[in-house]
Amino acid sequence: MSGSSAKVDLGGAPSLGERLLGTWALRTWESIADDGSVLQPMGPDPVGVLVYTADGTMITTMGRRDRPPIGGGDILGGPVQERLAALESFVAYAGTFRLGGADVVHTVTMSLFPNWVGTQQRRHVHISDDGHVLTLDADPFVLRGRLAGQHVVWDRVTDGPAAAVGG
Repeated sequence: MSGSSAKVDLGGAPSLGERLLGTWALRTWESIADDGSVLQPMGPDPVGVLVYTADGTMITTMGRRDRPPIGGGDILGGPVQERLAALESFVAYAGTFRLGGADVVHTVTMSLFPNWVGTQQRRHVHISDDGHVLTLDADPFVLRGRLAGQHVVWDRVTDGPAAAVGG
């Protein structure tokens, strides 16, 4: 992993980087504006996956659970309104990650939202003591026309190397 070691130190507690490794399932995504109003961008029961690998790769997808299919069955075609609805109900990006203090920084190399390619997406990290819940908070950015902080909660699906050692 860039910027930190992905090796497990059997003599001590796993590092933050080691505890991040593995696969996570999206539990909730809340977008919180300065006035305290809260939106759930992908609805009350979103679906998604977040993966951190020991070589420093990350990938994430987040979407609405109830996304309707696009008519016609053409992966790059179909009615414009249906394609727009599909785009508005899904987020996906991938790249590399490194740690910066208690934050994880995603360097985006591919994204459904092309404006993020080449950017650094910083997330403030909290992992539950048992290692099963990951919370990522983002500083405010524009989402659905309003500036808001992002609060995203993930549940561990598979363990990284640290968990196998007792983390």
